[in-house]
Amino acid sequence: MGSATIIQDKITITIQIKAAFSGSFLYFYRMRNSIFFAGFMLLFISCTSTQKTVQSNKEISFLLDKPLQTNNSLFWQISGNGLTKPSFLFGTIHIISQEDYFLGKNVLKKLQHSEELIEEIDLNNMNIGELTKLSVLENGKFIKEYMNDTDYNILKTFMEDTIGIKKFTFENAYGRFKPFFIEQLIYINYIGQNKESYEENFKKIAEDKKIPISGLESFEEQLRFLEDIPIEDQMKSMIITIKNYTRETQRLTQLINDYKVQNLNALTASFEEDEDQITKVKLVDKRNSKWIPKLKTSIQNKSCFIAVGAGHLGGENGLINLLRKQGYTVDPISTN
Repeated sequence: MGSATIIQDKITITIQIKAAFSGSFLYFYRMRNSIFFAGFMLLFISCTSTQKTVQSNKEISFLLDKPLQTNNSLFWQISGNGLTKPSFLFGTIHIISQEDYFLGKNVLKKLQHSEELIEEIDLNNMNIGELTKLSVLENGKFIKEYMNDTDYNILKTFMEDTIGIKKFTFENAYGRFKPFFIEQLIYINYIGQNKESYEENFKKIAEDKKIPISGLESFEEQLRFLEDIPIEDQMKSMIITIKNYTRETQRLTQLINDYKVQNLNALTASFEEDEDQITKVKLVDKRNSKWIPKLKTSIQNKSCFIAVGAGHLGGENGLINLLRKQGYTVDPISTN
């Protein structure tokens, strides 16, 4: 009976991994920063959006939305620098509770009229089998081998009382997970049972409209980023999240509130303060820099809808600033 239970648990684990990473799966492993890579219902900044006609040097006219009089937006318009058509940049949250999910009318309109949807990875080319292998500790080890008895008992108790995974099940199945993936399960539990994915929904809309879909990086590249996070760093992050769960969830709630009012400045500031800078350079700054040449090529002659985690937008090394440094005009526009 024990073996049958473990087999069933392994099936459940695989399903949960697929659900957890159905969008771009590279979340920040500090739970309170996962908000930058997850999405929540927006409270719209009230602003009447008007349009104006712009003439390019190739005498091709197109419409631009009137910029908002604030930098606090999750939706940005890319124009200028010889572009014949504007493209659009939207900050997503990869997994969000159903009750919080929304899609602004202007966001939907721009996506439906785009000529290419660009996400962090092409979801049609995800290899869940490889991701499942990566999630498990090497050489058949269990997580308890990396922890002292006190912390391990705290972890088991937390997983049973808060997440609902019995200690026997955790020890024999979930205990094989790397800390990074255990922490993602904690975040998924915070979101709740009924979830939505912006990336999945954007993909469905694009497929329905026969819009080509591409990714800024390959599945293999994202796997390499995950592999670069030392087990020791993963463990430290997971333990902090568990021991300070109440505080962490309170801070997540504040981040959600900032997201709802599209306070990108507050989100970016919190992200800059909280995240380990070495990790930030690896998982955000370097990736942003690698994406810029690909984006320049993609938006040169067509209107693209670019959807990436909101944590990639703001700051000195965020996509907005990097695109501006390339000579583009990047303006905040209304989601609705």
